Amino acid sequence: MKSLKILISLIVFALFLSVGIGNSIAADGKAVVDSKKCGGCHKMQGPPDKTIADVLKRKAPDLFYAGSKFKEAWLVGFLQKPTMIRPAGTVYLNNIKMGEKKDEIGDVKPCASALSKDDAEAVTKYLMTLKEPTMKAGVIVDDTFSKAKAKVLFGQKEGCSGCHRDKADSGGTSCPTLYNAGERLNPDWIFDFLKNPQKYDPKIWMPRRELSDEDFMLLAKFIASMK
Repeated sequence: MKSLKILISLIVFALFLSVGIGNSIAADGKAVVDSKKCGGCHKMQGPPDKTIADVLKRKAPDLFYAGSKFKEAWLVGFLQKPTMIRPAGTVYLNNIKMGEKKDEIGDVKPCASALSKDDAEAVTKYLMTLKEPTMKAGVIVDDTFSKAKAKVLFGQKEGCSGCHRDKADSGGTSCPTLYNAGERLNPDWIFDFLKNPQKYDPKIWMPRRELSDEDFMLLAKFIASMK
């Protein structure tokens, strides 16, 4: 009995210690975010922009729900070596220009704030604390789905590739790429966002679709499988 009490005490102490260390790392991450002035481009606190004028001034994606949206491992890598996720920039209307034969994308570059491994891990811990409180976790409990049905829904019925790149060299450019979405996005967030994009961005150009939960689930699983 005495040994059991000692074991339980050690487990509780270890958990307490891990939480304390996690909070400390998150605090360090916030300090990095502040020192790099990430808030100058990213919105780190809600609410989201509510007017078109404010949206057009947006320099980078909102991060006040990053912990619900992103996968932790992906964030660590991205923060060390940022890549292009939005081919036409955060607000494509600001980066599209008329060409001789078709509209062209201006000079759009990924985030320049590449971090060290330690800083990237610390910032990630901080960003993972920024949650959307109304998003339900554990909605997608398995990843099985009909790929044939999903392709028809994604490509033909909803025309998602008109705005999103579903492959590295094909698809639309006005919205984030999806061919690598499964590496960076939390499946539960994909489902929640698909059901109501305007919850996250009231002036987003993505329409709110009238689909069944079954179809939303199918789309979410399909997008989450893109890696």
